[in-house]
Amino acid sequence: MLKNRILGTLTALALAVASVGVGANAAHADDDDRVTCSGYGTKNAQYRLTLAERDDDRMRTRLAIDTKVKNKKWTVKVYRDGTKVHQASKRTGKKGDVTFAKTVRGDDDHRYRVVATTKGQKIVRTIALDDDLECRSGKGSKGSRYGYSVTERDDDRATAQLRVNGPKKNARWNVSYYRDGKKVASATKRANRYGNVTVTKTFRADDDHRIKVVAKSGYGERITRTIDLDD
Repeated sequence: MLKNRILGTLTALALAVASVGVGANAAHADDDDRVTCSGYGTKNAQYRLTLAERDDDRMRTRLAIDTKVKNKKWTVKVYRDGTKVHQASKRTGKKGDVTFAKTVRGDDDHRYRVVATTKGQKIVRTIALDDDLECRSGKGSKGSRYGYSVTERDDDRATAQLRVNGPKKNARWNVSYYRDGKKVASATKRANRYGNVTVTKTFRADDDHRIKVVAKSGYGERITRTIDLDD
């Protein structure tokens, strides 16, 4: 009987792990004092931007960039509600990655805009510790990295955005958004010459809804992810 109980526990654990899904990054789920959003630059630099609240009325910003180009100089500026509060420059390491981290004054009432630039490329992203913002990231069925975010608006609507960094330029992507299982928006868009594509749609939704994105590429890749606005 003990053996059966142990086997049952192990089986349940395996099913729970499997339910996370291939390519999904559950660790990026928002909580009360931290949010992480992913995306790409104007070419193909990948980034992960994290904003975390501290206990001393300060906020920790962290931007990790992966360009696969070593010794590349990047300059990062951080703005709090439009006012620049930090600037720094660094070069990428041997693997082409670089990380900027800085603690600045502020709280969850502020919005932070991060601008990172290098020769020929730029990253711009606004982030806030707001209950109305949810971000997720992961990889598609063929390994393309994506960032998925949903922002609840004040007019009983939500803006959903999918950013994909794929391997094929000019690839055709069909993207659909579902609210509690019902399709509410869709679009077809082609990737740019770096394989990047962003699809943004606004539709009726509030914090009682689950927003699912389904994206399919012309070369057979698929991305599926759901955000629960009540999290």
